Amino acid sequence: MRKAIPITLLLLLVSAFLAAASAHDGGVGGCTALIAGKGTTVDGSILYAKTEDDGRDDIDYLWYVPRRSHKPGSVVRLHNGGTIPQVSETYAYLWDEPPGTAYSNALVNEWGVALGSNACSSKEDPVGEVEARGNLVDGGLGFDLRVLLAERAKTAREAVLLAAELLDTYGYNASGRNLNIVGPKEAWQLQMVRGKQYVARRVRDDEVALIANTYSIRNVDTDDSENFICSPRLIEYAVERGWYDPESGPFDFAAVYAPESSHKNPRNTDRHWNMARLLVEDFPITWEEARTGVLPVSVKPDQKLLPGDVMAIFRSHYEGTDLFNPESATTSPHVGATICNDRSHRTTVVQQREDLPPEIGTVIWRALDRPCASVFVPWYLGVTEIPEAFHHAPEMFYSTEKDLLDYHFGMPPETWRPNLESSGGVFKLLTSLVDGDYVNTIGIVREEWDAFEEAMFLVQPGVEKTALELYQWDRGLALEFLTGYVNGAATRSLEKARKLIEDLPPSPGYYVQWGLFHYGAGDLDSAIEMIDKALEVDPANEEAKRCLEWVNDEVRAEADPITLSRERIDAFAGDYGSYHVTFEDSRLHLQRDGGEKHLLRPITSDTFRTEKFWRYRVRFVGEGTGPAERLVIYTFEGRSDEHVRDR
Repeated sequence: MRKAIPITLLLLLVSAFLAAASAHDGGVGGCTALIAGKGTTVDGSILYAKTEDDGRDDIDYLWYVPRRSHKPGSVVRLHNGGTIPQVSETYAYLWDEPPGTAYSNALVNEWGVALGSNACSSKEDPVGEVEARGNLVDGGLGFDLRVLLAERAKTAREAVLLAAELLDTYGYNASGRNLNIVGPKEAWQLQMVRGKQYVARRVRDDEVALIANTYSIRNVDTDDSENFICSPRLIEYAVERGWYDPESGPFDFAAVYAPESSHKNPRNTDRHWNMARLLVEDFPITWEEARTGVLPVSVKPDQKLLPGDVMAIFRSHYEGTDLFNPESATTSPHVGATICNDRSHRTTVVQQREDLPPEIGTVIWRALDRPCASVFVPWYLGVTEIPEAFHHAPEMFYSTEKDLLDYHFGMPPETWRPNLESSGGVFKLLTSLVDGDYVNTIGIVREEWDAFEEAMFLVQPGVEKTALELYQWDRGLALEFLTGYVNGAATRSLEKARKLIEDLPPSPGYYVQWGLFHYGAGDLDSAIEMIDKALEVDPANEEAKRCLEWVNDEVRAEADPITLSRERIDAFAGDYGSYHVTFEDSRLHLQRDGGEKHLLRPITSDTFRTEKFWRYRVRFVGEGTGPAERLVIYTFEGRSDEHVRDR
C-alpha cells in the first residue's frame, strides 16, 4: 500500500516549482514543420514542431474537449456538407483553435496523438471535376479529418490507418495537404491529393523529417507496409493522368504529384533548406540547388536535439546565410518567406515520451505569435483547466449552444479585434511593438524570454518526477498538480508580456504599431493619436503617413457612409480566379476556394474592407461603369495581389 502524500505537501511542491521558475526568470511565409525521431533527441522523445502562418489577424484559443458518449444512429456533420456515422464514444483532446480556419487547427488527444498540417498544392483538378468523377463524396473531408482522428485513434498508426479508410471512402477536399500524425511511440506524415490519392510515410527513429508547403515524400515502397501506407491506385492513377512514366525511373511522389510552381518555389524550398542546414553543418545541397526541387524528405542531424534546439530553428530568419534580408540590419527581419515570419500566429513544439503516461509524457510547448519575440510555455497533456485569458472569446465554446462545427465557423466578427484581456491579443501587440523597432528591442525581450524558458527546462525533471509519483498514488492529484504548475507558468508568461509592453522604449515604429492595434480594435481616435505621436518624433516617417491615410479612409467612410447602387454592386459580383464575390443579404461577400465568406464593407466607391481582416482591402478595377475586370487585394504595408475576372 502506497503511503499517502499530504495535500499540504502537494501544495508546497507546486509553490516550490513556481518559485524556482520565478527565481530564474530574469513577407509572406507559410507553415513549416519538423519531426525528430526518438533516436535523434537527447531524452529519446519524439519532437514535433509546427508553425501556423495564416494572417496577422488570426488568433488562437486553447480548449479542452472532454470525452463524449453518442447515441446509436448518430452522425457527424462534415464541413463540406456530408455526414458520416458517429461512434459510441469519442476521446478527449486539447484543441488549439484559430477560429474560422479550415486547416490550421492543432489537436492532441488524451492518448498523446498530435495532429497538424501543411498546405501542399497538387496537380489535381478543381473540386467540381474531381467530385464528378466520383473521387469526392458529399464534398469530401477537410477540416473534419483531424478531428475524427483525434476522437477515434489511440496511436499514430491507428490514426493513419483510419485516415486511409476514410479517404478511400470520402476523398479529400483541399488541393493537397501534409497531415502530421505524431504519437509517443511513432510519427507519420500523411500527404494527400484532392480526391482519393495519398501516401503516408513513417518517420524513422534516426531522422528528422522536414516540410514546408509542398509534398516532401520522395521514393515510395508500396510493398513496405511497416513504413508506407498508400492509396490502392497511387501510381496507376499518376500514370493514367500522364504525370508519371514508369520507364523514367523510380516513383517520386513529391515530383509526380506536386506542380513545379509549388515544388520548386523558393518560398517552400528556402525554409526546408534552412532547417536542413541548421541540423547538418555540411548539408551538401545549396539553397540554389534546393530551388530545383531536389530536397530530401529528412536529414540525420549532427547532434542529439533538445526542445530548445528545435525552438531556435523556428525562430530563424535565415541569419548567417545569403538569404538573410540585408534590410534587417535596420528594420524587421520578417520580410519574405522566413520560418519565423510576419504571419506566424502560433508555433508549437510537442515533446512525446512513451515511457511516461501521456498526461505527463506529452508536453505542448506553445508560443503565441512570432516565436522570435515570444516565449514557449509548457502545457502538459494532463491539464484539466485552462486560464480564460488563453481562450478569451466573444462566444465561449464551453457555454455556446452551437456544435463544434457551427461554433468554429460562425464566430462573431469581434473575435478578430485585438483584445488585451486575451493572451493572443497581448502577444500579438508585444511582437508587433518589437517589430516596430526590432534592432533596439529584440534583445530586451529575448533576455526575458530566454530566462523564462531556461527556468522551465530546469524544473521540468522535478515537475515530472513529482507528477509521476502522484500519478502512481492518485491520478487525480497528479493532474491537479500539473494543472496548477501549467496555469501558473502560463499566467506568469502573460504578466511578463504585459510588463514588456510597458517597458519597451518608444520609437516611431512603436507608436505606429500601437496605432494599428487600436485601429484593429475599432478605436480610431486612439489609433490616430498614436500615429500622430510617431509623426511628431519623425515627420518624414513614410510608414506612419501611410497608416494615417489608411485610418483616415475609415474615418471618412464612417462619417459619410458609402451607398452603392444595385447596378454598381452587380458590376463587382463575379469570379476572379480562386476568389468569388457574391451578393447576399443586400451586401457583397468575398470567398476564396474552400474558405469562409467575408462580408465586404465599402470604404470608397470601389474599395472595401473585410469585416474580419482589417489589414486587407479589396479594390475592383475596370473601365467606366461596366463589370469590374480585376480584383486587387492589398495591405497597408503596400503588398498587393491581383486576380483577373473569369466571368
